[in-house]
Amino acid sequence: MALLAPKCDRCGRRTRKTQEDKPICEACAEEMDLIVQAGYEVDRLCPVDGTAMKKEVAHMLVIDRCPKCSGAWLDGGELERLKEGVQMEAVLATTRGLTSPLI
Repeated sequence: MALLAPKCDRCGRRTRKTQEDKPICEACAEEMDLIVQAGYEVDRLCPVDGTAMKKEVAHMLVIDRCPKCSGAWLDGGELERLKEGVQMEAVLATTRGLTSPLI
């Protein structure tokens, strides 16, 4: 048994999780699930210019984004989830900065 876990095929993080016999980290597995789910959502038209919006994954959320005006549409509750995710990332970055050795 190896001392270090294999690296995720998508992002390179160490992981013990596998999918279809390939190493994949939890974050990448969740993102892949979101992409699959987005394929079943109804396509929306941009409320600004009427262009068909494209689905994108950002911060583990599927958002609709207009390729013409770059406007974005968030479903109910997604703005709050986005804020919480950004706040958590900031806390983790601050914590990492406080725990790293001073030079």
